[in-house]
Amino acid sequence: MNSKKDDKQQDKVFNNFEAQFKKSTLPMVTLAMLSEKEMYAYEIMQYTLERSDGKYKMPLLYTTLGKLQEQGYVVESRKEVTPDNRVRIYYNITDAGHEHLTMMSKHFSMMANTVDELINDSRKDDTDGAK
Repeated sequence: MNSKKDDKQQDKVFNNFEAQFKKSTLPMVTLAMLSEKEMYAYEIMQYTLERSDGKYKMPLLYTTLGKLQEQGYVVESRKEVTPDNRVRIYYNITDAGHEHLTMMSKHFSMMANTVDELINDSRKDDTDGAK
């Protein structure tokens, strides 16, 4: 019985971790996708899902795109009306967006490596202590 409660608690922790991770990485991932080609929001979400084998779902993308526009990293490049009268707004990354993506990517790599080292050092210490 405790096992189900523990599983629910663990799921809650992992879901919170994933939500916080995505909140932190969503602007960077969005810019990375737009650095490859001009896209509209739904296309960005689908492209990211495909590239990540379904592991990276993009929540709140419209909010992120709006913030990236305000910061000058993304611009609306064109609008297109689909045959069923939907308006697609296409986005492009700006030069400032490319620079920001480069900086964010470097910082992300440094932080990811640091966390990896901390975790691996901790595990190594646990292993050494068990001897």
